[in-house]
This record gives sequence, C-alpha cells and structure tokens, in this order.
Amino acid sequence: MEKEHIKKIVERQYLMTDIGRVNNIRQLYTEFSPNVNYDALCESAFFPALEKMMEPVLDQLEETPGQNVEYWAQRGMVKECHGSDRPIDWDTYQWENGYRWEPQGFETKQNSHLFWNSYVPASAFRPENKDRKYPLVFVLHGANNGMFLMEGWGFVQAAAEREWIVIVPSLQVDDFILDVLEQAKHLYPVDESRIYAAGFSYGGWCSNRLGNQHPEIFAAVAPCGAAMDSGFTPGDPHDREPIPPFDGVPRALEKGICMPIINCYGDCDGNRFPFYDFHGRAFGLSGMETPQDLVDGINVWARVNHAPELKLEDVMALKDRTDATPAEKETGIPLAPGCGHTFQADGVRYHTCDIKSEDGVARVRILAEMNIPHWPTPEMIRQIFAFFDRFSRDPVTGESVYRR
Repeated sequence: MEKEHIKKIVERQYLMTDIGRVNNIRQLYTEFSPNVNYDALCESAFFPALEKMMEPVLDQLEETPGQNVEYWAQRGMVKECHGSDRPIDWDTYQWENGYRWEPQGFETKQNSHLFWNSYVPASAFRPENKDRKYPLVFVLHGANNGMFLMEGWGFVQAAAEREWIVIVPSLQVDDFILDVLEQAKHLYPVDESRIYAAGFSYGGWCSNRLGNQHPEIFAAVAPCGAAMDSGFTPGDPHDREPIPPFDGVPRALEKGICMPIINCYGDCDGNRFPFYDFHGRAFGLSGMETPQDLVDGINVWARVNHAPELKLEDVMALKDRTDATPAEKETGIPLAPGCGHTFQADGVRYHTCDIKSEDGVARVRILAEMNIPHWPTPEMIRQIFAFFDRFSRDPVTGESVYRR
C-alpha cells in the first residue's frame, strides 16, 4: 500500500522524449517493468531519493531554450546552450566521412542542429582560478530522450558537488563529440587528463563505443543500462543517428594502453542478472541473447585492461554452487577473493563486481542493482563518479594513470 507522500512522488510527471511524450515515475516501475517488486520500493527510502535526483525535470512538461539556468546557478553551475546556429548538413557529413545516413522511423528534433549544453562550475570563471583545470564528463542521452532529461539523471548534481564540468550533446557519434570537445577546450579550463564519458541506454551503448574507439582521450567510461562489448557495428543508414561502421577491435589493444570501465544496470533491466539464467534480447543488449554473449562482452574489456577473462563454465556452475557469495549468486559473475562487495543504498541492494588487472587495480567493474528496471538510480551516479575519480589519462603518452 502506497503511503501518501510516496503516492505524490510517483505521480509526478516529466518530459520523456524530445517530441513531447510525457511519463510519470510510477510507469517506470510498474507499466514498463512488471517484474519489479514495486511495493518493496514504496516501503523503502528509494522514491524520495529518486525524486531528489529527478527534481530539475519533474513537472516541467516542455523544453525551452535556456531552461533551468537559475536552478543550476543556485547550485554553483553555469549552464550554457550551444549550437542553435549550427544546422546539420548531412550531405556534407557524407562528403567528409564517406558514410551515407538516411533517417527513417525516428522522429526527433535533435538531428537537425549541432546542439550541446554545458554545465561549468562557477568557480572556473573567477580570476583567482585562471590556472585551475577541471575534469569533464560527457553525459550521453537515451534513444529519443531530450537533452533536458539528462538534468534529472543525477550527473550534473554530482558534478556540482565535485566541481567538474558536464557536457550533454544532442548527437553522440564520435566525430561530433570530438568536435564539441575541441570547442569546450577553447571555452573552458578543461583538464585534458581527466575526460570521461557516461550514458544510459542508447547513451550507454555510445559511451561503450567511445571507449573502444578513443581510449587515448577518455580516462574512463561508464555505459549504463547497456551492454559491455567490443562496440562492433556494421553501420545502419536508417538508424536514429549516422553511426558509421566500427570493426569491433578496441583501439586500446592496438595502442597497448588500458581503458577503465564501470558498467551499471538493474537486474530487472532485461533480466540479465544472474548471467546463468539470461536468455533473449533486452534493452541496450543489441544482439546479445545468451550467457556466452554476456561473457564475451566482458572479456573484451578484460583483455583491454590486462585482466583475467571469465569462463562460461564457471558462470554456469554458480547456479548450483553452495559456497558462492551473495554477489556471485545474484549476478552470476564468478569473482576472485575480495572482488565482490554487497551493500544497501536508498533501500536498494547493490553488488560491485571487480575484475582486477594484473597489477591489482580494478579497471573493470560491474555494478548490479537489485529490483531496479531500465532507469538510473542515485547510487549509480555516486558509484560512477567515485570510479572516475580513480583514473586519469596521460595526455602525451595516452597511458592510463591510477590515482591512488
């Protein structure tokens, strides 16, 4: 039975897509995810924490230019909107990279201009900080989600607490993101050794791909609500964005450098946990259909980070093992001693599963959220920023640096 204050929270609405679709919070945990134990969430501290995270976008059912500038100013962040004067010329795009894109079936405003929003700590504009550099996080949106929705995913709030820069681009192909990065470096004091990429759902897939394509630029990536894999794609001229083909060979392997990654999602997000019971396609999993597919995806990143690879037989054996830890049993991921941690946050149980590199550093981490569907959580964001804070990138050599 819902308590009155929870009932008010879950009925609050937000703008889900950039073409006007409106949802309420309840739908995420009932209508769209019937396998969630909704009553258990109502009895916990989860929905008040979620409401606080989503506060910037709740009950604002249209997106207007410069929206929430004052909201972020009160929290020490300067929000600026860019690209409204830069319409996209897809013929020129084809001429420059040889890839033809013919959008069909995806009605979205964001493919018409090179939009991007920036959120920069106010301290960066003070004369006494003229020599200070700031870490930067690209936050990548989901399929047809508006850029505005990202303000309710917790990334900007976490960046405000740490005084980091956040950039939210409308298009998430790597050539556009690298163009935005160059613009940002001219406008803001970016610490080029600490550039990160995170995203959810389609944005999670894009951040996974970025980590595979440009490990010398990004110090770490955080694909959420999406698979950890090689980033292979044959390209699709009818997809929602003009994503060119990628051969699926992580560039970190070619360059001999590590590429740290934290991969986060809920057990009710496609029912992919535990691995040994996974079957069928799910959100953000592309063609993944079997436990072997999940194992193969993780092993790509294990190789990149000089870590031991998982074995399918060890994954499947966890189903009947009586000595497995709670983290191993609920995730289906076999772990070395000391590499699994189970904890509670905001009424939700989490497992962190680490696969350590040969030097003992956990550069591959899976964060499993129990009883959580396809949507970010406040603790997910906290864990991502804590993970990012451990790594930087030498801008000269491209080497991954562990920040002890």
